[in-house]
Parts: sequence; structure tokens; C-alpha cells
Amino acid sequence: MKRLAALLTAFALATSCAPPPQAATRAYDFAITRDEYGVPHVHGATDADAAYGLAYAHAEDNFETIQITVLLGRGKLGAYLGEEGARSDFLWHMLSIERSVEERYESDISPEFRAIVEAYADGLNAYAAEHPDEVLPNAGNITGRDVIAGSALTVPLFWGFERTLGMVANEDGHPCTVEEARGPTSDWGSNAFAVAPRRSDDGHTRLIVNSHQPWAGPVAWYEARVSSDTGWLMHGGLFPGSPFPVLGTNGHLGFAATVNLPDLADIYQLTTDDQHRGQYFFDGEWRRFEERTIWLWVKMGWFTIPIPRTLRFTVHGPAFETADGWVAVRYAGEGELRALEQFYRMGRSENYEQWREAMAMRAIPSFNFMYADQTGRIGYLYNAIIPRRAEGYDWRGCVPGDTSANVWAMDDRVDAPELVDPSSGWLASTNGAPWAITDEAANIGPDAFPDAAPAIETYVTNRGYRAMEILSPLARISDAQLLEAKFDLVSSERSQTMEMVRLILATDGSGDAELTEIQNLLRSWDQRAANDSPAAALVGMAFQTLYNAERANEPRPDPVQSARDAATQLRQHFARIDPPLGDVLRLRRGDVDLPLEGAPDVLRALRWAYDDDGRANANFGDGFMMVMDWAPDGTLSTRVIHQWGASERPESEHYNDQSEMFAQRQWRRIELD
Repeated sequence: MKRLAALLTAFALATSCAPPPQAATRAYDFAITRDEYGVPHVHGATDADAAYGLAYAHAEDNFETIQITVLLGRGKLGAYLGEEGARSDFLWHMLSIERSVEERYESDISPEFRAIVEAYADGLNAYAAEHPDEVLPNAGNITGRDVIAGSALTVPLFWGFERTLGMVANEDGHPCTVEEARGPTSDWGSNAFAVAPRRSDDGHTRLIVNSHQPWAGPVAWYEARVSSDTGWLMHGGLFPGSPFPVLGTNGHLGFAATVNLPDLADIYQLTTDDQHRGQYFFDGEWRRFEERTIWLWVKMGWFTIPIPRTLRFTVHGPAFETADGWVAVRYAGEGELRALEQFYRMGRSENYEQWREAMAMRAIPSFNFMYADQTGRIGYLYNAIIPRRAEGYDWRGCVPGDTSANVWAMDDRVDAPELVDPSSGWLASTNGAPWAITDEAANIGPDAFPDAAPAIETYVTNRGYRAMEILSPLARISDAQLLEAKFDLVSSERSQTMEMVRLILATDGSGDAELTEIQNLLRSWDQRAANDSPAAALVGMAFQTLYNAERANEPRPDPVQSARDAATQLRQHFARIDPPLGDVLRLRRGDVDLPLEGAPDVLRALRWAYDDDGRANANFGDGFMMVMDWAPDGTLSTRVIHQWGASERPESEHYNDQSEMFAQRQWRRIELD
């Protein structure tokens, strides 16, 4: 009875209305102006004033998603989204986000940056006070700590931590009998290009930002500009919950990011037995698991139900019981809160030396960074906080968990690959191995970074192959040629797409009318995901099934069956298996319905979900993009485009006002004051 009363009390607290938003701690001096496409340009007397204004401007366009990032950082997303959100809340508890923020917020985050995130929180609260009907349950009274917590939870997901977690959190799984994944053999998205004056045909320096993200949700790009009287200026892309653009340009320099998948986590096989329940053997003695009871608040229909779970921890990290016995996970960057501050300092830099000083914080655990500036310098950094692992162990699977000899230190990291001012004069980052990013003669190799190489991807994506196939033969790279490469639609002979096609064509189709029809269509394909291609829809639909399985770390489907399924779907909705790709692949947003071109692993990268009419509605990939172009005299011109527009509100004129330009490969031109 007492337990029931406690549950009901907790339930009442969780579902009660939040108190009114608190007033800002001070007055803020800022101005918000919007360009003809609704993109906010926010100026403040100080950087904190600008962050306050950006919060208000972004809330005008997409307050709901910003609040989702707040719930994410509070471990309360399940109460809003149900079971899907509860998975994030479980991770929040497992990563001890609340404890890290409580213990380290004031010590690790500089006073200067605390002022910025707290001002940003004040801006969100100001909007909430004026629009109380938009405030979500449990999302009121936002603080700077909430901003930092949301970032701390999101960052590990970019280097694939959920893949390791998926292996150990399954009580029926065998994490110690399979090799730990080093990343999929197809990509996780994003392109970045840089061309130096020595290789461009006009002496210009160019940088392309082309990060592939979902088109909606907490990690979808939003375009904005911030500036202040103290000299801060940054125009580019940011995620909901960020107080400033994290990619783009400040006029002096620019930087792009692509996802990399360094091995930043290890699984330890623990020694346990029935005589020492609740304990594990370590350094010659039995130690008790640290146990914590957590509550996951899960929305189920009209109700929010509290569900208890027990978490266990060892000296290594979180521990789980699996079919292979008890295991524990150690992951790099545990407790790190300064990623957002590093992004801020990168954007605040006015030259390469300052930018590298910001990078030396090593608070961002992953991401390839592509750099360019007004002096003509370009560079690629495989940014990763790879731990220095002890020799003599096979780190590809589980390692013994009974000794401190292999428990690496959080602050002891090896040097990661980089290539600055390459002799080739150009660079392309497309998520694969850092050993294939420019002309073959100018590439770096694993032998240059022997400590880091075992923890780094070995595969090359189709986009990587195509970048080299297109740009390497060019003696000089023009602006038009660089853009043509960025929008390339071809699957290389070395790509997984063509491997799939060859497997289908090699299958005996004798007496199988359906397979014969599919094979005849594939033989006619010119390997381009063009919107007038009659074979590209079937190829793309079949490949996305394989692509999604690899991203989810699931067994690869049979390519022939994937092609059959795609053919069946096309017949059902188009009465043929060869409709032009543009009839199938669409950009749909409000009253806009446009044909698109592209595929999951071409340089014009797109993924999709299927609408009820069988059309593939693009929802991931090429989206917000920027081209920065410095003339020899240092003058900067910038082109930018978004797949939809500045606002997530359907009633806004900027809900989809860039979509037609996006579909036609057109750009908006902007000037930086």
C-alpha cells in the first residue's frame, strides 16, 4: 500500500503543471532582423545578448523541438514521446548526465560561456512567458544547465555509442562472441569539400558545408546569424537547443563537419560467480556493483506511467548481464560537458592558430572537421578522443575485466590523423577512412598514425570514391566543377550499390519472369540516380533496405528479395517497375510537391520514408548547405540553401519557400557585414 501511495505521489508530481516561467536575471540588449527568407540575423551588445535574441528568434520558428531537447537533457522525454523517448531517458540515466552537470557545470564551463547558455535559456523562457499555451509539460523554467545537459547527451550518439549499447543492453545478446563494430561499410552521411588557391582555376579558396542530417527533429539544421558589439560573428547551421551556429563562417574562416566513427568504447568481460552475487572480481578482490534505481516516465495514452529500473556500474562503467555473462562498458568522454563551448571558441577564432587552440580543448569526442580561411589555408582533422589502450589485448571484442592493467585513463589520448595544406590542394571528407580524402599521392596513411589507426574506419564510401574519381583528374578545379562533384549522382563501380546490382544480375533468373524483368532493367541502368532514370527508383529502394539494416547493425537482407520487394511496391503504386525516379522521389512540404534526384550513398545524398501513395518522401541527407568562397584579396562571398525554409510553422510564408530552389540546385547569396 505504501509503495502504491509513493507511485501515485510521484505520478502526480510528474504530471502536474510546471510553475510559471521565471523572469530573466537581467535586461538584454539585442535586435532581431530577418532577411527575405525569414533567416534571423541577431545582434547583441554582448555575446550573451545575442544568444538571448537567437533563443527568442528560434522559438518563434520551432519552439516545440527546442523544448524536446530540454526534455532530452532532463531525462523526461518518455513522458512526452512514450517508449521511444524513454530509450533516450534510459541513456540519460546510464550516462549520469544529471550528476555530471551538477558536479561539473560551474567548474568545467567557463564563466564567459555560462553567461551565454544562461542568456539563451532566459530567451527561451521569455518566449514561453509570452506564449504559455506552447509550453510542453516538464519543459518550463529552462536553465543554462539544461542547455549543457542536452548537448552532453546528444554528442556520444554521433560516434555510434548506441551501437555498443545495443550489443550489451540485450540480455540475450552475445557481445563477447562477435567482433565489436568499427562502423558500417556504408556511410552515416555528410560531405565536406575544400579547395586551396593552388588547385582552383581562379586562385580562390572554397569550402562546402554539406552535413547530412534528418530534415526534422532535434538534430535538424536551422540557419541563423549571430553578431555582437564585441566582434562575434557567425553565420551557419545549428541544432535546436544551441545558442549559436556550430558550422559555417565568421568571415575570417569557416569549418564543416562530417560524422566519423572512431572506436571510443570497449567492452569488459567481468568475472562473477554464484557465491559472490552482486559482486565482480577486480585486482584480486571482490567488489560490489554500484546500484542505482531509476524511474522512466513513459507516456501511455492519456497517462504517464513510472517504470523502475536498476542500473549497475563498475570501475569500468555501466554494467549489463548478457548471454555471455556480466559485461561493463568504458567510453571516452565520460562526464565531458564542454563540447558546446569548444564549438563557440572555434567560431570565435579569427585565424588558424586560434582555431587550433580551440580544437586543443578536445571536448568534442568525434566528427571530421574541414577547415578553410581567407589566407588560402585548408585542412582536414579526423577529430577523435581515442584512448591510449594497453598493448597485448584484442580490443576488437571483450577484454578481461578483472584487472586495472587495461582500464585506460580518460585523459590519455592518442594523436588523431590530420592533413593540413595538402600538396594536392583539395580535400573531401565523406565519412570513410581518413586515408582516402584527396589525390592518392597526397593522402596520409595509417602508418603515419599507428596508435590511432586500429580505432579508425577502414572503408571508403561511394561518395569518397566518386570525389576522387571526379576531382583527382582535374589539373585545376573550377567553381562549377566543384559544385558538379558535390551534386554527383553516380554509383562508382567500387560502391556497395553496384555490388548489390552485380549480385542480383549474377542470380539465375531462368524461368523467373519477375527476376528476369528486374535484371533487364538493371542492365540498362547508367549508374546515375537522375530524376529521369527509369531504373534509379528500383535501385535506390532496394539499396535503402540494405543500407538501413547496416545502420541498425542488423543482418543484411537478401539483395534479390530487396529488389523483388521494391518491384512489387512500384507495380502497386505506378503499375510498372521503371517509373522515372522523379515521379517516385519527392520533396513534399505543405503545398509543395517536387521531383528530386539522389540516393542514400551518392554525393547528392538523400534518404526517404514512403507516403501512402507509394511516393518516397525525402527526409534525410542533403539539406542545409553552404559554399564559402574567398577571392585572392580575402573578400568572401557565400551561397546557402535549405531544403525547406526557416520556419517549422505551417502557417509561415517561410515554411517551404526555399524548396523549389533546393530541388533545382539553386542558391541564395548572402553577405556578411
